Amino acid sequence: MTHVFQPQRSAPIPTLRQLSCFKQAAEHPTFTQAAESLEMSQPAFSSAIRELEITLGATLFDRSMRRVRLTPAGESVRAQVSWMIATFDQGMDDMLQRLQHRSHVIRIHCIPSALQWIAPYMAKFQAHYPEVQFQMDDMHSDTLAQSITQGDADIAVGLHFDTPAHIDSRLIATDEILVAVSERHPLAQHAKLYWRDLKDQSLVVLRRGSTYEMIAATLQAQGVNMNTPQNLWSIESLYAVVHNDLKVGVISSLNKQALVDPQLCYLPVSRPHLARKICLMKHGQRADTPLLVQSFWDLLCDTL
Repeated sequence: MTHVFQPQRSAPIPTLRQLSCFKQAAEHPTFTQAAESLEMSQPAFSSAIRELEITLGATLFDRSMRRVRLTPAGESVRAQVSWMIATFDQGMDDMLQRLQHRSHVIRIHCIPSALQWIAPYMAKFQAHYPEVQFQMDDMHSDTLAQSITQGDADIAVGLHFDTPAHIDSRLIATDEILVAVSERHPLAQHAKLYWRDLKDQSLVVLRRGSTYEMIAATLQAQGVNMNTPQNLWSIESLYAVVHNDLKVGVISSLNKQALVDPQLCYLPVSRPHLARKICLMKHGQRADTPLLVQSFWDLLCDTL
């Protein structure tokens, strides 16, 4: 005989444990066998089934015979319960895969010229942690703080600016500004080169980053009226015009390290000495920083 209960409005919704017990009970001839499949005691299993019936307001199993069987009410929800459990399991798998993937990925945003500094440490770290995957993106320095703030990057490497209070910034190096000329150029014969020596020169600088603004401010401070310089995107293009004495190149030492041209002369400039400050950046107020990201950050801070 089946007794039907009226549902209780204040009763809690079924738990995953209760639904799992129902599913196993529907697939086994006795509660004892079903309980064993979940490594539960038989009394605890029976209690979970009873709690589920009270919550749903219906008797789900006919216990009048030696073999436990589903009631019509139980049979009517069997497919739905199986679907709910399968959906939960799939959702859990997807969530764990996402978390595992995120925990193994380190997103690095970097100004192009500084990536050469970081790459050897990335290789060293990956050799120690083979599961790590680095995702790299090179961009202008003035967008790096925003990428950290928005959560698009875990660690950024770029020029030192006034960063927001929530960004942890560590100065790691200075990047000297150099003049590049051909071996035939008159400036190549200078034992010492000063910024005022560029007064009548036609200059070329790389368009990316803030190097131009820094150079313009320095020349203005030295009383040099600088004509609008040529701005180019690539170091290869800059070298081409410098090779043919069309322009005098102004580059950073990082640009030189990335691509050295043996047919050019690279001259440091003094009075004043001009250098860019390179820093590491990461979000300083984020509580969910993955462990491997923090470990790589510590490695960079300790060795650079």
